[in-house]
Amino acid sequence: MNTSSNGYVMGFAIGVCVVISAALAMTANSLKPIQDEAAEFDRQKNVMMAAGLVQADDTRTVAELKKLYVDRVKEVVVNTKTGEVLEGKSSKDAAQLNKEADAADKADKTAASRFRVVATTLGDGGKLETVVLPISGKGLWSTIYGYLALEGDLEHVRGVTFYKHGETPGLGGECENPLWCAQWKGKSIRDEQKKLVGIKVKKGKVDPSIPVEKAHKVDGLSGSTITSDGISRFVLADLTAFEGYLNSLAK
Repeated sequence: MNTSSNGYVMGFAIGVCVVISAALAMTANSLKPIQDEAAEFDRQKNVMMAAGLVQADDTRTVAELKKLYVDRVKEVVVNTKTGEVLEGKSSKDAAQLNKEADAADKADKTAASRFRVVATTLGDGGKLETVVLPISGKGLWSTIYGYLALEGDLEHVRGVTFYKHGETPGLGGECENPLWCAQWKGKSIRDEQKKLVGIKVKKGKVDPSIPVEKAHKVDGLSGSTITSDGISRFVLADLTAFEGYLNSLAK
């Protein structure tokens, strides 16, 4: 066998590539359940952070935090078109429901995300304590995912987290900074006439002497106007999508 021939070299290279590709594929498949579990735990922790149940630097074990989620958080699937809660449906059903809605209603661009998972926490006596809404939308470079928690009055913000994005570190990526997120607490999503206005990320600093800014705005992300505008836009869009559901809770 001529090991110096082009055919041998090419065959050897292809063989090595096939073996390595197969090994990588097997490794990826074996790790996927672990990765999915870690991603789900991260999602649950962000729900609890938004709701004020835990802090980012919470030192409790993963098992303890998972138990806290089970004990304190209830998830429901909401039809954002009607505002109704789908009894008996879980987060695992939402993807299939959205797939079916998208296939049945191609004219509605929101059909693919019509059914969404909302988390609630209950206080003493079963009284509604917080409603945690999933929020997401375009920033500058990526889709930003987060959670916005409302107090039991369904008007004031309990907390917010932005946990998944591809924005520029130190600029738009500061949306995940706990210090910036802390500014959202206590802000109102409705004006004095109870109209839904969302929370606006201002270009620059909020002036607390101006009532509208103090009530409905947070400081801008330095050097990140497009990211800031994107967050303002998709937070209002998602709140609007959930308005029927929120109104049903207020009755």
